[in-house]
Amino acid sequence: MNRRELLRVTGGATIFGLALPTILKHGASAQGTTAVADLGLPEITITMTDAGFQVSPSESPAGWTLVTFTNSSNEEEDAPDLMLLPAGMTADDVANTLATPEAAAPSWVYQATFAGGPFADKEQTTQAIVNLTEGEWYVFSGGEPQFAGTTLTISRASSASPAAGSITADVEISLQEFAFVGLEKPVPAGARVWKVTNTGEQPHFMLVFPIPAGTTTEQLQASVMTMMTGTPEAGAVDLGDAPSAAGCSTLSRGQSLYLSVDLAAGTYGAICFFPDEQTGAPHALLGMETAFTVE
Repeated sequence: MNRRELLRVTGGATIFGLALPTILKHGASAQGTTAVADLGLPEITITMTDAGFQVSPSESPAGWTLVTFTNSSNEEEDAPDLMLLPAGMTADDVANTLATPEAAAPSWVYQATFAGGPFADKEQTTQAIVNLTEGEWYVFSGGEPQFAGTTLTISRASSASPAAGSITADVEISLQEFAFVGLEKPVPAGARVWKVTNTGEQPHFMLVFPIPAGTTTEQLQASVMTMMTGTPEAGAVDLGDAPSAAGCSTLSRGQSLYLSVDLAAGTYGAICFFPDEQTGAPHALLGMETAFTVE
């Protein structure tokens, strides 16, 4: 992780002023798929190219859905945002907002429904299970550069739609103001399913990346603050140019998703840069980063 990339996404042109993560631009670990692909769920495939997003099929039934995301662009790392179009807004409205970001996020962003999506490095494929409700959704990237978004129609659920109870998670994490709950104890290494739920009041996302062995949460927070402000903080350590290892794009309040995650044993950090609704400050500046252990 380097200061230039960190500043690039916490300032400048990003979605609605949102600081979505492209801070770790040196290669996401390839995540092997897990049992999420074997549950018989409806599947949509999302491919991101330099020309924009492609979604197949363009219509799917409501409910828990397997999202298979392939990053075929020249962007080192990205994730699809899946947002239910707010009432009275069209995909063009959102695209225009993306093209002309404001200094602060518009208020409707905090009321919109975001279902999350998995991160993937260039030429990698990752998977997640997301909960999509009936309506018109917009699939896009909140990072920079911008990629042309596309729509996805979610139709009424059929009686045969699998229930959430059929999904088993190895790790459960809650995102809230301003913490990651569920990472206080070591989590298991290897191919696992993580359930990530936003139990807070604001939107959040989660980016997971390796950090030097033994780094504490206090040191991670000091290190991030140092890179974001340019002012040395006591306890800061050199995080290097760490690649990301896992994560999900924005989840709105009350939303959950299941991530296919494959982590080697070691020390990791989790972080969120979504802007605070009141102050506009990235959540990381308000303490939303934590160090944890995988073993």
